Amino acid sequence: MRLFLNDFRHCSNVFITRQFSLSYRNSNLFQSLYNHFQYGKKAKKLALERGIDLNNLTPEQRIKLQSVIQLKKTFRVVNVVMALMAITGTVIWFRRRQSRIEINKEINEEFQPIWMDLKYFKEKCALIKNYLLPEQIIGKLNEIEHFQFNSNDCICASFPKSGTTLIQEIVYLIQTNFDYESAKKIDISERFAFIEWPTVKLQKFPQNQQRFFKTHLPPTFFNESFTKAKIVYVYRNPKDVTVSLFHFLRSINIELTYSGPWNQFVRSFLIDEVYYAPWWRHVNDYYAMNDTICCISYEDLLRDFRGSVRRLAKYLGKEKELTEEQLDKLEKWCSFDSMKNNPKVNYDWFKDWGFVKKSFSFLRKGQIGDWLNHFDVQQSKEYDQMVSTRLSPLIPPFNYGISQEDQQKLYDFDAKRQT
Repeated sequence: MRLFLNDFRHCSNVFITRQFSLSYRNSNLFQSLYNHFQYGKKAKKLALERGIDLNNLTPEQRIKLQSVIQLKKTFRVVNVVMALMAITGTVIWFRRRQSRIEINKEINEEFQPIWMDLKYFKEKCALIKNYLLPEQIIGKLNEIEHFQFNSNDCICASFPKSGTTLIQEIVYLIQTNFDYESAKKIDISERFAFIEWPTVKLQKFPQNQQRFFKTHLPPTFFNESFTKAKIVYVYRNPKDVTVSLFHFLRSINIELTYSGPWNQFVRSFLIDEVYYAPWWRHVNDYYAMNDTICCISYEDLLRDFRGSVRRLAKYLGKEKELTEEQLDKLEKWCSFDSMKNNPKVNYDWFKDWGFVKKSFSFLRKGQIGDWLNHFDVQQSKEYDQMVSTRLSPLIPPFNYGISQEDQQKLYDFDAKRQT
């Protein structure tokens, strides 16, 4: 029972899957209850075969079978507890099922989703407002659309695996006047509310205090109050995004996992069939707000940390508080090695919860140009084509960790090798 309660505590996501499963991994509450009942029935039968009536024992039998009697009493308590757990589980399942039915009805009426099964992706997706969203978050869209932001709020937005955690830590420390003590004590997932995550109840966050949010949703899913908040959008070159996202989705055990090969994932990214796609529209939509929000590239954060932080601090209205000494400490605190070894930001607790494989590393490499170890020439050219034809010309050229001249040399070399 203790093990079950521990699993129950750490797997609230189990109850929000579309199967409405009451199982955790391979265990089933009702099967366990049935097996327990059968075991007790078998034990009673064996006792009767030996001429022992457990309900009508002689004084001598009571002395000899004292331990068995105690065990019988224990079984009764366990039976009651397991029955109560089964009833509770059934009630939870039913209520969540009814809630999901109502939510799906609202979603279907308001957003008219087009449901899709993506190749090698475990989670079903819905095409809504020209974006492909995982089923897990669809039920939150109505709540998000009506949620009110204010000028005290700070939102870190990004396409997945674009430098979200790094920008969160920087923003949090700047906004809290470099409160490293709280950053040491509180997990980043608690400091920032993940807006679209199913278990996050947005209405629980009071408006009269500073609130920190993160999201991967495009701006089209928010109401007009969204722009009242301080919005920091971090973006990254699409080749490194693809590599990082591929390794992440292959490492997780929850519904969002991807089980296919690398080449298929590249193809899926190019045809806009990954979570939160299209990537290019995601970047375009946020960059179109560049006059009122702060857009910053992950590559700039790595290559010109101090300059990028100064620009960010100015946007947040904290440039006067930013000293050289603070910059020195912040740069060291937010270095890749420091972040990777920081238990409050590296998400190693996912391993304890069973969300990811034991080999999982949320902060994998944190470098520019890792795509060179994965892409072939044709794939690289297709990404170049996507960027040149679909991305807004207002967006500065990406840093791919290799110069355009050297990249072209690689293309030319490959062309000669093919002839």
